[in-house]
Amino acid sequence: MSELAQYSISDLAHYTGIKSHTIRIWEKRYNLLNPQRSCTNIRGYSGEELRKLLNINTLLQTGWKISKISTLTTEQLDTQVRQVLTGSLDTQKSDCLINGLMVHMLNFDEVRFVEVFDQANHLFGLKKTILEIIYPFLKKVGVLWQVNDLSPSQEHFASAIIRRKILLEIDSLTKANNSKYSFILCLPPEDFHELPLLLAHYILLENKITTYYLGSSVSPDMAAQAAHITGATHLFTLFMSSSPMEKLKDYMQSIHQKVPNLNILFSGCPEMCKKPLLNQAVRHLKSIDEFETIVESLA
Repeated sequence: MSELAQYSISDLAHYTGIKSHTIRIWEKRYNLLNPQRSCTNIRGYSGEELRKLLNINTLLQTGWKISKISTLTTEQLDTQVRQVLTGSLDTQKSDCLINGLMVHMLNFDEVRFVEVFDQANHLFGLKKTILEIIYPFLKKVGVLWQVNDLSPSQEHFASAIIRRKILLEIDSLTKANNSKYSFILCLPPEDFHELPLLLAHYILLENKITTYYLGSSVSPDMAAQAAHITGATHLFTLFMSSSPMEKLKDYMQSIHQKVPNLNILFSGCPEMCKKPLLNQAVRHLKSIDEFETIVESLA
């Protein structure tokens, strides 16, 4: 039984970067896809066809011609894409890696998902991999999930692998025990998007700065207690959820009242930086580059 149609042609164009007009031409000329038709004659595409088109786009990015790709069987297409993703890629081929992660997530293929992540890490290093491969990938995943085309289980599957790989990189770094500055890293209650926080953790350790990683969903009392016990000089947090701005401000206000000498850095919630903050001890960061600049000045 064939997989049910889930995507419109505009969906495919959005997720793959291939124009709808081009997809229609390929269907007619090369019979690449076999869309189902609704009772009103509207094209509908399956998840398998989305995966195929992502693979086709990967080969196109590396110089293949569509006329040659059209002669490949599904198995041959998969083989060629795997060779591309595990071979040498120049720095202009990040789209290939993003497409690879998408395909292997949709297939729940952990082995090949890890292969693509490792290839990106080898080419770019962890920071660039996260910023230029993982973040755009997760942005695409977020769009898929918002329109209910992606099972939350697929997103969790991918995020869990990425988290594990970042933790392995973190564990490979030497931990600082006596640096002049130290950071508490945490997310506010009901916020569980740890990947940006893990990247901050990696940057701090890379610069030999002591860290106290508390993780997700940390109350202000818990964060303040950790600051008192450890004598931390800084706290870094991110607001990735859709909580009201005043609630986020209250979170930092509560920590600041309990530990007034603690320097609080935060990112996310761009509206926050438009409002008066608590004082100079609380600073909004617009990007990971700004965070890295501050960290390097402390190292």
